[in-house]
Amino acid sequence: QGGTYSPPAAAVQVPEKRAGLRVLTAGFVDDAHKRGMDVHAWTINEVDDMQRMIDLGVDGIITDRPDLLMELLQ
Repeated sequence: QGGTYSPPAAAVQVPEKRAGLRVLTAGFVDDAHKRGMDVHAWTINEVDDMQRMIDLGVDGIITDRPDLLMELLQ
């Protein structure tokens, strides 16, 4: 009693790096997927970084350059 309720999360939205540390790793993505959560990476604007996120298996990429992402996905 007196606690707060936290519903399960459907997704996590995280940057690739934070304070110089890589947040999005294969282990992070795998752990999130095992818990039934999608992983959305932000803000990924370089093609090499987009490809790395795709290779890691993220479920979504948030970008300021959707034109580059669409070209990569074709």
